[in-house]
Amino acid sequence: MGLPTKKHSLPAEAAKSRQYDLFSSFFGDTSTLSNTIELWDAIPKYAMSARQQNAKRDAQGHLQNYKQSFEYKSVNEEKTINCKLVMQPARIEMPDGTTKEYFPSQSEELIEEVLTKIFTDQRYGMHDVKNTESWVHFSLHMIKKELSARGHTRSITEIKKSLEIMSKTLIEVHMEGRGRGLVYSNPILSNMTRQTIADLAENPNAKWATQLPALISKSINELTYRQFNYDRHMSLSSSFCLWLHKRLVNRYRNASMLNDYHFLLSSVKRDSGRLTYARNSANISAVDEALKELQEMKVLSRWEKTEEKEGNAITDVKYNVWATVDFKDEVKAAHARLNDAHRAIRQGQGGR
Repeated sequence: MGLPTKKHSLPAEAAKSRQYDLFSSFFGDTSTLSNTIELWDAIPKYAMSARQQNAKRDAQGHLQNYKQSFEYKSVNEEKTINCKLVMQPARIEMPDGTTKEYFPSQSEELIEEVLTKIFTDQRYGMHDVKNTESWVHFSLHMIKKELSARGHTRSITEIKKSLEIMSKTLIEVHMEGRGRGLVYSNPILSNMTRQTIADLAENPNAKWATQLPALISKSINELTYRQFNYDRHMSLSSSFCLWLHKRLVNRYRNASMLNDYHFLLSSVKRDSGRLTYARNSANISAVDEALKELQEMKVLSRWEKTEEKEGNAITDVKYNVWATVDFKDEVKAAHARLNDAHRAIRQGQGGR
């Protein structure tokens, strides 16, 4: 599963790509849809909350590397793969000249979603099939406006800080049984540039560009992404709810599978990295609240839970969930769109 990790500069122009055309075209209202990348979105890179980071910093503001084991199972593969994320924090210079380290968290997760959405508008994106590279052009104002429209207000200063965290955080993903185990090593955003003259450096409308993760570019080339309801996703409140929504989107590939789906508290705790409360009852409450929100947002029609116990102690919880008709329709549209994309490539309409 070789992936490009070398640094590149922004290409002057990329050849027209049928793969990029397909990635940018949706079955439904384009303004409400985006794409999820199964492996990339499975990596728990946004699991460390700001609260957790504050508790773990030393007196100098530094953090130890974050390590998280998780399991990944592609719907196209039978075998579950044991994975490990090792994440090196971004060291950011503060206004007083000192440095402080950060891991990406929910703010950065939302900004990545916005950048991926902007990339689907071909006025702002560029995809190179041959070199497996994807670039997006944007301005800080564009990000601020989109976040505000989705109920996530951030200042220009906060957005700049988040972009710096994403460009300086190094992630390594090791997958058992894949080559020597090291699959991916890179920042979340690479080769970020600000295309502006010096006296406009603080202009929120100045043009920026960054290279998107190679796992996204690889997915575009191989047609392994899925369209999903971006509008709904950006309305979700908690970091765990964001993760669980993507999990459901990537688990379901056809409407017949949506009648009933089940998972264990222990599995989502392991794979998300976001259920870190000391008391198990608090982790259970976090899952319950996320499921209630997904029900309110018309993803789930209902859900049930069954507690597994040893004596009076709850050792695990099994959750069964049922999808709404709306969500089933979204799955059908995503499935049809991907089938059309594969058909277009097979018929020789794709290429470089």
